[in-house]
Amino acid sequence: MASPSFEIGDAMRTRLKLLTVGLVLVTAAVAGCSSTTEGPSGAVQDDVPAAADAPVAAAAGASCASGGQCQEGETGPGGGTVFYAGPFSAPGTVCGDNCFYLEAQPSSIGSFPWCEGPGAASNDLIGATGMAIGTGYSNTQAMLGTHSTSPAEVCTSGAANEAVAPWGGYSDWYLPAVEELQPLFEALVISPNAPYWTSTQDSPNKPQLLWSQPGSDEETSTVDDSDSASVIPIRAF
Repeated sequence: MASPSFEIGDAMRTRLKLLTVGLVLVTAAVAGCSSTTEGPSGAVQDDVPAAADAPVAAAAGASCASGGQCQEGETGPGGGTVFYAGPFSAPGTVCGDNCFYLEAQPSSIGSFPWCEGPGAASNDLIGATGMAIGTGYSNTQAMLGTHSTSPAEVCTSGAANEAVAPWGGYSDWYLPAVEELQPLFEALVISPNAPYWTSTQDSPNKPQLLWSQPGSDEETSTVDDSDSASVIPIRAF
């Protein structure tokens, strides 16, 4: 008969073998939880998907002024007031065909003629004929001569020249087209009691003013480009 001490030792060795196998299996399972890839140098490095998602989460929680989603009435990235929200195209701007918002500087920057210089005496349209949301930037560039085919169509001073002055860290402000200025009145971002220039030219030497009286709809008037009216710059983003 085998001695009791031999039987106990054999059983212990069996348990130790099982424990060792279990530890090997657990170690393999833990190692499988961390995927690895080979880096540029050939070294193996752990993948960390959470780090890649972090910027997306930060952008989603950003304020309007910091590049997040905006609502009308909020402060935009340029320090102005957001007065229009909706997808639109604004060729030439930083957002191009993927614009979503318009912001306006808090108040008029002064009263100026629409155009002074060779363009004021031109008998031709200078290319500032856009009316829709997103066309004000192109109108403004036309007034400044960027789109002109002739130096005789350039405004050397006036509403557009004042509107493009850098403000709030941005240099892409412009004079709004007539349909961009209308939401400003509706949102009461600017006083409805004063006439404001649009960048929309109705006919040679005849740009459009937009104005309103309290409690009434906005009205447009076609006037001489030598007349003076208020200017409020806007930008698309």
